[in-house]
Amino acid sequence: MSVLAKPEPRKRAKARAQRHERAVAAVVRAVCVERDGYCRFGDWEDHPDDAHSAVLGYVMGEDCEGDSQWAHMGEHRRFRTRGQAPEVRHTTADSLMLCATHHHAYDEHTLTITATSDKGADGALVFGVAR
Repeated sequence: MSVLAKPEPRKRAKARAQRHERAVAAVVRAVCVERDGYCRFGDWEDHPDDAHSAVLGYVMGEDCEGDSQWAHMGEHRRFRTRGQAPEVRHTTADSLMLCATHHHAYDEHTLTITATSDKGADGALVFGVAR
């Protein structure tokens, strides 16, 4: 007769997974902050390859307000990637820094952000107005 060891408690396994996710997210966010600054949309002069729609300033306003926030783009928005490995969920190619105003506009689908290459946010972006 063999004795089976008890499985690891769920609480301990979940805590380990959360610590790992926080560590991965902290590294990726730090790289995004270094790359984008306070707001990638508002500081577009710092990213000369990024393009803005001609009517964007009129519709969105140009003033950044609120805290700098980490935004996930497109199919990599956080609600779409739940349950995936942290290395898949959080990448610099799929996230950028936005001020609270522009992050809210992006979440409300009034601001569109499109990557122009397979580099995602690590490459050039095009900002536009949703219609």
